[in-house]
Amino acid sequence: MDSAGAAWYLFGLFVYAAAAAIFLPTPVEALLPFHREVDLAAKAIVLGAGKAVGAIAVFYVGYKVNPFIERWMGRHPLGARILKFLESFVRKTGWVGLTVLLAIPFMSDTAVNYFFSLLNEEGHSIGRWPFIIANLIGGIVRTYVFLWLFPG
Repeated sequence: MDSAGAAWYLFGLFVYAAAAAIFLPTPVEALLPFHREVDLAAKAIVLGAGKAVGAIAVFYVGYKVNPFIERWMGRHPLGARILKFLESFVRKTGWVGLTVLLAIPFMSDTAVNYFFSLLNEEGHSIGRWPFIIANLIGGIVRTYVFLWLFPG
């Protein structure tokens, strides 16, 4: 990746961050150590923007799938109790909880995003824009935290 130009590196970082938010189980930090000449703020904004774009797709999937989960919970009381507990976690922590979890280095963006989108009570716990902004801010903060913890 070091052989590519800085613009291509940032484009790759953006695409990788979006893919990590939607379906890649690998952490986004894998690409951050490359191209040390690229400003840290640029890396942080591009990574956050990629996560935010990916979050749009994840929110849409969660919004469409949540009614099926609600119907399934009506037929399975034990599963319903567990999922209601998890839904209450999403409702209580909201976009702040999502932002904090997404700011933790090496945390799976995919798992956190789908957890919050699928258990979002049809978009009532966290709206679309707070969900997207939480991904943007979480990505920016994660970049700074990661590169502060692992500067070399």
